Amino acid sequence: RDFVAAARSKAVAECIFDMKDLGLLEEVRPGIFTLEVFTPEFCDLLERELANFAASGLPSTPPNTMNRHGVVLAELGFSDRFVGPLVSGYVDAMAAVLLPSRTRGLDSHRAFTVLYHASEGGDRDLALHYDNAEVTLNVNIGGDWEGGEVSFHGLATEPESDADLATVRLKRGWGVLHAGQELHKALPVTS
Repeated sequence: RDFVAAARSKAVAECIFDMKDLGLLEEVRPGIFTLEVFTPEFCDLLERELANFAASGLPSTPPNTMNRHGVVLAELGFSDRFVGPLVSGYVDAMAAVLLPSRTRGLDSHRAFTVLYHASEGGDRDLALHYDNAEVTLNVNIGGDWEGGEVSFHGLATEPESDADLATVRLKRGWGVLHAGQELHKALPVTS
């Protein structure tokens, strides 16, 4: 049963069509979409906030079991007034149209940052994995570097095929939306 109101779904579908026409949304391959998410000014503000938090010396939870450097955004108080509205107002609506077989409405979220760095001891890459999520939105807030593309390998529930392979390089402020079951990895950051 579909719980998204038909009018809302139609309006989002029309917006998505317009975003594609304007070059603000691209389907890399079926099930993988890149889109502009944040402005450079917002990325600057978020980066400054993350740097201030890191400089504070306050304890933080690692973002996940595979990365050592990053912040769970709920620990900074970003859930109620930033991440929650982003997920419920935008990500959920887009996922309902772009990935309808993957969600019937997002009921939770876990937002975090990961700091990739080419230096010794930094998180340089991320091994092939899938996410414990209905859908995932990864966004580049940190700018430009060499390497660090996201490589996709198909759904964890399906046999791997060359047709499933895709690599995405995200500009600052841009994100990639995909099913959580999509196998993916971050290629090494080299500089």
